[in-house]
Amino acid sequence: MYDPFGGPYRRYDPTGSGERWEIRRTVGGVCWVVLSGVLLMSVVLPIVGKVYLQRFGFTFLEQNDFGGLPPVMYYLLLSVDYIVGLALPAFLYFYAKRIPLWQGLPFRRTGALDLFLYVAFGSMVCMLANYPANLVSEIQEAFGFSGELPSMPLTDDLPVLILYGVDVVLIPPLVEEILFRGMVLQSLRRYGDGFAVLFSAMLFGLYHGNFIQMAFAFFCGLALGFAVIRTDSLLPAILIHLINNGVSLAIELVSRYRGEQAALAADHAATICLIAAGALALALLFARRKLFSGRSGASMLPLSSRMGAAFSNGGALVFVLYSLVSSVYVLQNA
Repeated sequence: MYDPFGGPYRRYDPTGSGERWEIRRTVGGVCWVVLSGVLLMSVVLPIVGKVYLQRFGFTFLEQNDFGGLPPVMYYLLLSVDYIVGLALPAFLYFYAKRIPLWQGLPFRRTGALDLFLYVAFGSMVCMLANYPANLVSEIQEAFGFSGELPSMPLTDDLPVLILYGVDVVLIPPLVEEILFRGMVLQSLRRYGDGFAVLFSAMLFGLYHGNFIQMAFAFFCGLALGFAVIRTDSLLPAILIHLINNGVSLAIELVSRYRGEQAALAADHAATICLIAAGALALALLFARRKLFSGRSGASMLPLSSRMGAAFSNGGALVFVLYSLVSSVYVLQNA
C-alpha cells in the first residue's frame, strides 16, 4: 500500500544513504513521467493527429498561424493534446506504482472558510509573482532579447474565443494540478512537506520552458503546493490556478478589444483586489493558527541534502537540460 508519509516499518538508516537513494529513484521516476508527458503532448500526439487527418482525406490549408488547420479544429486538437499528454502519464504512473487515486489525487473535504482563505492567499502570491517575472523580462530586454512571451494564435470568431478560453483557463488548472500537485508533490511528501513543495515548484517552473514563465511558475508553484498540503486537497490549487489564468485571459481580451489603457486599468484593479483579499486571508490564517499547521513526512536529512539527491539523477538532469534548451530557443525566437 502506498503511503505518502512513510510508514512505521521504515528501516533505520543513521547515515541517510538509503534515503538519498530513495529520493533519487522517486524524483527520477516523476521527472521521466513529466518528460514523457511533454514529449507526448508536443510531438507524438500532433504527429498522430496529422497522420489521422490525412488518412481520412483532410486537406491542410496553406500554411497559416494555425498550422494549416481551421482555427476551431486547431484548438480542439490542442485540447486533446493537453488533456491526454499530461493526464495520461500521471494515471499510468499511479497504476504502475499501485497508488490509489484517493492518495495520489487527494480531495479531502475542506470547509468553505478554509477554502476561501487558502485560495485568496494563493491568488495573492500568484499575482505578486508577476513582479519577478517582469524583472526577468526587463533583464532579457537589457541584453537585446525580446521581453515578450510566445503567444497563441487567435481570431475574433466566437467559437475560437470560447475554445481559446477553455484551453487557457480550464484545462491547464486540471491537468497540470493532476501532474504536479498530484503525482509529483504527493510522491515526494514522504521526504517532508517543505521539500515536496519546493521541488515540485522548481519542476513546475522548469516545465514551462522559458525564463519569464519559469520565474513566475516557481513562485506560483510554492503557493499551489502550500495550499494542497495545508488542506490535503487539490481543489484549492485548481481554483487558484483557474483564477490566475482567468485574470490573465480577461486582461488579454480587454487589451485586444479595448486597448492598452483599459487593460492597464483592469490589471491594476485585479492586482489591488487579489492582494487585498490575500492579505486579509493571510492575517486570518495566522490568527487561526492554520498557516503552518499540517502533517509532514519524517526525514533525517537536511533540506540541502535532499535537494542535492533530487537533482543528482538522470531524470532530473535531463529535465533541467530540456528546460534550458527550450528557454534558449524561446529567447532567440520570441
